[in-house]
Amino acid sequence: MRVLVRDVMSRGVLKLRKEQTINEVARLFLERIIDGAPVVDDEGKVIGVFTKTHLLRAMGKPPDMPIERLMNRNVISIGETMPAEEAMNIPVGRLPVVNSDGKMVGWLTRTDLASAYLAHYKSSIEGLSQIINSTVRGIIAINVQGKITVFNKTAERLWGIEAEKIKGMAVKDVFPVMKMDNILKTGDSVSYQLQVDDAFFNIEMNPIEVNGEIKGVVAEFYKSPEE
Repeated sequence: MRVLVRDVMSRGVLKLRKEQTINEVARLFLERIIDGAPVVDDEGKVIGVFTKTHLLRAMGKPPDMPIERLMNRNVISIGETMPAEEAMNIPVGRLPVVNSDGKMVGWLTRTDLASAYLAHYKSSIEGLSQIINSTVRGIIAINVQGKITVFNKTAERLWGIEAEKIKGMAVKDVFPVMKMDNILKTGDSVSYQLQVDDAFFNIEMNPIEVNGEIKGVVAEFYKSPEE
């Protein structure tokens, strides 16, 4: 599902008025522990942004000077229905978010975006792990260094090895007979039958490619129905 700006923006943001003084805003920044805030007009529309940088520039100026004299008027606002990935491409650290009427409804920062994508990434990884662990085939995956990165529940059961004990280890040291690391060099897909003690396993190995480059290998295996 596409993530929209309104899904990740900060709400309840402090909004400043252009007539507020430097001294008053400095106190608000200290109380709220923030380093910037939007400036809005009587209709709630954004007319500027005032930050700690502006406070530093105000040193030596009268403390009762209105922030209108120092605020940044060249403000980029974004709509609340903009996809979050598009907002990532805007080279601004903080962005006022407005509704269809042009009134400010939130504030989007790089921290908001990073937190949202981290949560989305974790959710995706958890969902993928559930799928991998529910498959009836054993799955082993290695990265480009030949280290084991995936060893699903079926693989644990078939091989009698716990995933946490071998993840991060070189596959050639754990399963030398499979020769998975050879696929990193050849880039070929391979299918064969392997005998382990009295059991026979059908194994399929394929390279993992990203933009034409081999980034790893995945192997699927299952006991031969003839066994």
